[in-house]
Amino acid sequence: MTSQTPDVLIPLIFDNTVLSNFALVQAFDLLQRRYARRAFVCSAVFAEVRAGVESGWKYPWLHSRTRLQAVDRALESRWLKLADSETEPSDEVVEPRLTYEYSKRFGACESESMAIAYCRGWIFASDCCRARDFAKERSIKVTGSIGILVKAVTAKAIALDIADALHARMIDEEYRSPLPYEQGISTYLKRNKL
Repeated sequence: MTSQTPDVLIPLIFDNTVLSNFALVQAFDLLQRRYARRAFVCSAVFAEVRAGVESGWKYPWLHSRTRLQAVDRALESRWLKLADSETEPSDEVVEPRLTYEYSKRFGACESESMAIAYCRGWIFASDCCRARDFAKERSIKVTGSIGILVKAVTAKAIALDIADALHARMIDEEYRSPLPYEQGISTYLKRNKL
């Protein structure tokens, strides 16, 4: 969580990292309650989810199946939407150019998401440290799983103990959090006095 400006109505564009963390701990309902009508994914994330869902039926033991199914259901119910050119028209040249430029350093999902966030003034939701640092250098607003949990607590959308438990479960699912396993969100809030 980096921006101090209110992001109450600013759309978020998610890459797969944050979506995975919330899906694997079965907390997608929190994302839906907090970000419905302003939660988006780029076409690269959409394509990755669709390909994974289709291959997931062939390989049902895949760990990512839970994540992909949750994201797919969110897209089907339309609280999570595809950020196509009709969502908010932007410069038809700049977004693809930036996506290409960013793709020299990042995968398709991060590259396209950051380009959209930059051009449209949206918040980039990612847990990839390299992508987050790169986005901050370009003045792109950034959040991630920790920022979303912190904001949910400060907005009284969830209790602090629930946020701590979700954070710990994310770590159990291989999220590399910079916060401690025990009372991670509590530690962050105490340290930053939010």
